Amino acid sequence: MSLGRLHVSARSRNRLIAGALAALAGGVAWLVRSKRPLPPEPAPEPPRIGYSRNGSAPAPVAGAELDR
Repeated sequence: MSLGRLHVSARSRNRLIAGALAALAGGVAWLVRSKRPLPPEPAPEPPRIGYSRNGSAPAPVAGAELDR
């Protein structure tokens, strides 16, 4: 029992090729979209050095001036 070649018309073969190419293009587009890089995490706020004029500086510790 030998199987001969599957006889497919040129129109059906072209439709099959076009469908396969469309599926491949959709898969590639989905893969590219799902692999986009995420934005970097925001940097931590730097420490505040010196005096602040808007009141956001930490309150002075009671008794800190007594260490002379």
